[in-house]
Amino acid sequence: MFILVKLMAEIKAYSITSLFVGRSNTMSMGTGAAVMLQWIFLCSCFTIFDTSLSLSMTEVRIPKHIMRHGDAVLGCKYDLDGESLYSVKWYKDGFEFYRYVPRDMPPGQVFPLPGVDVDLPNSTDNIVVLRRVTLQSTGRYRCEVSGEAPSFQTVSAHEDMIVVVTPKHGPQITGGQPRYQIDDIVRVNCTSAPSKPVCHLSWLINGVHANRTFLRPYAPIIVGHEGLEVARLGLEFRVRKRYFKRGDIKLKCVAKISSVYWQSNEESVAHEKHQKIPVLESRETVVAKSRLLDKELEDNQLKDASTSSAATSAAASSIPLATRNSILLHIIPILILLTFPAIAAMLPLLIAFLCQYCQFNINPPERGYRFLACHGYSNNNYWWRWTYNIHTDGR
Repeated sequence: MFILVKLMAEIKAYSITSLFVGRSNTMSMGTGAAVMLQWIFLCSCFTIFDTSLSLSMTEVRIPKHIMRHGDAVLGCKYDLDGESLYSVKWYKDGFEFYRYVPRDMPPGQVFPLPGVDVDLPNSTDNIVVLRRVTLQSTGRYRCEVSGEAPSFQTVSAHEDMIVVVTPKHGPQITGGQPRYQIDDIVRVNCTSAPSKPVCHLSWLINGVHANRTFLRPYAPIIVGHEGLEVARLGLEFRVRKRYFKRGDIKLKCVAKISSVYWQSNEESVAHEKHQKIPVLESRETVVAKSRLLDKELEDNQLKDASTSSAATSAAASSIPLATRNSILLHIIPILILLTFPAIAAMLPLLIAFLCQYCQFNINPPERGYRFLACHGYSNNNYWWRWTYNIHTDGR
């Protein structure tokens, strides 16, 4: 390295001396330009030769998304190309929070920074471990590597890291109806739960991404002291016959955050086949129609009643006379019993009296025979009493 630096200085001195000598000897402008071009060519060749053997950054590993309260591992790989390492420094949004110097004891050093909690025992010149990241840990992280003297070459690279707070539940679909007809307008909204960063929402109709002209985007809503965001996306389209697959339309909303979160919600709407009442028809017209329908129903009922009465009369007239008399003979006693409860109550007494009467007249009692008799009267009020009469031979 020292030889190359010395050679570079000699080339520069020789070129400059030649240029001034050429001018003093009244050299032509072409000769001076040629000397200058030679000097530029030699400097370019030396720069290319020196860069090929310089310090270089080979890889920087920083997670693009990481869940909140998780541990983040930041990686930095470099190639010294024969030089000695002077330091490795880490920055967040331009502020240094970790430094590794091999000559220091201990080599690792931490600088306080909000949202950055370095696990010093597990951090080296190649990796830095951040414990329990928070929303404040989101930012741009840069690794800077420097070589030893006399060159002190420095290389750096950076990446962004986003701390993710996932929604507590999936997206919600609102505003829809259970049934639609052809040419109806479907207006539904999809709303995500609060998250950080905001969810990316998309609509699918029967499993196919909805046309962009159907989408109605809304600005995110910021909620809570942590600044979480709620995403909203509307869907509006006119129902066509081709949308109904097996009698219904499947509407699906998907919410995702990069590759760390994915949730969806799906609803089905059916096809309503019966004709609806026109929207512009007034309430009075509908009421009048219902009254006309009621009146027609009453007229039909009256007609049915008259028809059934006439049929009953015709059927009765067609019954033979002997059959009708037999029916009357059976029905009249029943009607009498039902109409006069007193007669029905006295019926057992009458039957008993008739039985005794018939027995007395047919088989007269012998001497000394005691039989049962019934008497009843008292001032137009009848009452009944059973007595025993004894007949003897004159005694």
